Amino acid sequence: MINAPAALKGMFRILLLFSFLLIIQQFRPVHAQEPPVLSQPLTIRFQNDSLSRVMLRLQSRTKVPFAFDPAIFMGLKPVNQVFVAVPLEDILKNVLFGTGLGYEIYGNQVVIKKKINAVTIDGHLRDKSSGEELIGANIFVPQLNTGVITNQYGFYSLTLPEGDYVIHISHIGYQTETRTVHLDKAQTLEIGLTQKTNDLKEIAIDTKSLLHPLGPNYETNLLPDNIKELPYYAGEEDVIKALQMQHGIKAMTEGSSGLFIRGGNMDQNLIMLDEAMIYNPSHLFGLVSIFNPDAMKNVQVYRDYMPAAFGGRLSSVIDNRMAEGNNKEFHVKGGVSLLSARLAVEGPTVKEKGSFLVSFRRSLLDLFDYRFRLANHQSTYYDFNFKTNYQVNNRNRILYSFYFGDDYLNSKNSYSNKWGNLASTLRWNHIFSSRLFLNVSAIYSNYINLLDVNADTLSEKYQWKTGVKDIGLKGDFSYYQSRFNNIKFGLAGTWHRFIPGEATNAFPGEFNISRDQSFDYAAYISQQLTIRNVLELNYGIRATLFRTTEDLDDVFDGQGNKLNAKDISQYVGLEPRINVAWLFPQGRAHLTYNHNRQFIQLIQSTELAFSSLETWLPSSSLLKPQRSDHWSAGFEYRPAEGYSGSVDFYYKRMYNQQELGEHVQIIQNPSVRQALLKGVSDAYGMEFNFKKNLGRFTGDLSYVYSRAFRKIMQINEGKRFAANFDIPHEVKLQVEYKATDRIALGSFYTYATGRPLTLPVGYYWHDNVQVPIFEGRNTSRYPDFYRLDLSARYFTGSPDKSKKTFSSVVSVGVYNVFNRKNPLFYRLRQMNSTADIPQIEYASGILPWISYNFRI
Repeated sequence: MINAPAALKGMFRILLLFSFLLIIQQFRPVHAQEPPVLSQPLTIRFQNDSLSRVMLRLQSRTKVPFAFDPAIFMGLKPVNQVFVAVPLEDILKNVLFGTGLGYEIYGNQVVIKKKINAVTIDGHLRDKSSGEELIGANIFVPQLNTGVITNQYGFYSLTLPEGDYVIHISHIGYQTETRTVHLDKAQTLEIGLTQKTNDLKEIAIDTKSLLHPLGPNYETNLLPDNIKELPYYAGEEDVIKALQMQHGIKAMTEGSSGLFIRGGNMDQNLIMLDEAMIYNPSHLFGLVSIFNPDAMKNVQVYRDYMPAAFGGRLSSVIDNRMAEGNNKEFHVKGGVSLLSARLAVEGPTVKEKGSFLVSFRRSLLDLFDYRFRLANHQSTYYDFNFKTNYQVNNRNRILYSFYFGDDYLNSKNSYSNKWGNLASTLRWNHIFSSRLFLNVSAIYSNYINLLDVNADTLSEKYQWKTGVKDIGLKGDFSYYQSRFNNIKFGLAGTWHRFIPGEATNAFPGEFNISRDQSFDYAAYISQQLTIRNVLELNYGIRATLFRTTEDLDDVFDGQGNKLNAKDISQYVGLEPRINVAWLFPQGRAHLTYNHNRQFIQLIQSTELAFSSLETWLPSSSLLKPQRSDHWSAGFEYRPAEGYSGSVDFYYKRMYNQQELGEHVQIIQNPSVRQALLKGVSDAYGMEFNFKKNLGRFTGDLSYVYSRAFRKIMQINEGKRFAANFDIPHEVKLQVEYKATDRIALGSFYTYATGRPLTLPVGYYWHDNVQVPIFEGRNTSRYPDFYRLDLSARYFTGSPDKSKKTFSSVVSVGVYNVFNRKNPLFYRLRQMNSTADIPQIEYASGILPWISYNFRI
């Protein structure tokens, strides 16, 4: 057996060696002492003197020869300064500051020449009231039309020519700050931003800064306040449902937590919580996600260009970051809806150096016997989040986060399903210099699912267990070479342990699906270049090595003794990615290409809209890695402040796509790997979006046309067929009206084409079992889907979140105003002894709701 800790330890040693050469470049040798000529003290006055005259006067006073080309002083401002007993070295630095000129000493001669002295300013951007770092905040320099955004830890580094600058600091939901800085040497600037209140004067968005390349086409950011503004089922705020309201992100059906992005299946999304992989993000089969809004800080979604730092999935990256807690004062927050109750506490461990956050959420379905169509009233779920951090010094910071959540669903006939996630991450942030930032993460993740399996008698009932356990170590470096050049590189290693399916009691072991363990290694490097402030290049490459060891349970010797046999397979590959963006006065255009590989896949019945029967399998000798080539192009236009429109086109080709064959069962099927059918998939589409983010009315309208097809030789006689998530037309409209500082009204409308459906066209008998004969795969469709939700929010207390006062929000709404019976799935219901009749099951109709949230 491979020793996981030893392998990860070896990988960490390689990581340190890999970064050594770049690190030592940050430490420069000490120069010899400057010539004595520079230390001559002078008292001199310059009054409206040109730089040519300044140099001649200094030469006359010091008797030191100055050499220069007078043409290099053309267009520079005259000098008006007085120096009293100041060394010549300091006088030269002062008069040349901000001119782009420097000097060199050759013998006893001072040579003036063009030389841009690069100066680096770095630091963190934080919420002024809580001290939490802000992800994706803008630091913009209008004089140079350039800037940078903060990374996932709120750190920024910006290298500029020496001079005086006015810097604009902005972030969505915060008031823009303006700072004037005098850059003559490297300096650290820690900046705090103040949250906006509900004042209508603060609704406008600063589009000037967003037009800069800092607002990339490939990234979407969601903040807690964005999530809380939307209407939800039963008033339950939810991250996944908020994502499903964004254009280009599809849901399979009502109440599902599956995300289908640009023709990809739901297992082709990399979903993380503080860098730990989440294999099942849902409660109640998808009605609610595991991400408690009180514990969330930021959600970043990459669905176009995928940075080389991320890998292992074909469609998207969804990076959820937990809040760290307030490091200045204690707060309590929480809320209650028709589905759950929440409570969170945050505060400092060491004031302004360390903090913590603890949150808990529990469902109310079983306590109050609510009977929703989408939820079993005997269901229970809960979440527990914990995070703490401590700033050791200005260069080192330690962070630890922990999550545990569970679901328990019990049916009337005493059968149950239980599943849960555990995720833990320990991180170390280190600043080697103002330009080099390091994050090292040790990651643990464990997903377990226990499903009661139906049997003829209670004594034969057993639980079917599936799950995945991960242990990982990764290091990510960010090197800010200049304001035009940002380099990121790193290494990662993960050990996976797969339980594809096995009985938990004395049920015969020959029906279990054999276990696997895998090692997943990756090294990457990427670069962001900005050329003349009109062209931005993001490109990188990721090298991967995936090695799987499968336990073979059906190998015996000549005497019939079972052998401890293994099947080992290994895959190596390169994943290049590139994004080219052109910036125009009122917009930007982009071209993107990604080549991705995916080494683990979810095997699941394609007809189940709600299912916890999940079997994760790694790539092996039978299952080749999935691959994709993804091309996209788009244009964004901002004709006026607060208005924007965009259109995107994409095409994706995916290889080694998996489908279960007809009538294949997963439970008690040790040959499920051999039953998987492989083929290719094509997806293409157009996404249109228009936004208004100004004034009392704000809105977001989107239309998406997309198609997703698969071609597998053993299905539909090798003809192309629509994928299960092929939904050609989709319209979404979000509108919010801020009536007063305390009252806000919101609505969400969606329409979508019905998803594909495979129906039986006949039946036959086999061993006294009636077996349906299906038509061609996915040749029918469900009825079209549409829904309108309305909500209203009333704010009490102070709207200023920076003040330690009591505030609350009472929200009321109506889910599914039109009382539309949207389809969930269909079942074969036997009506007589000879036929099963397909019957569609529908979601709930109209549902009024009320919720309450508070903060102290």
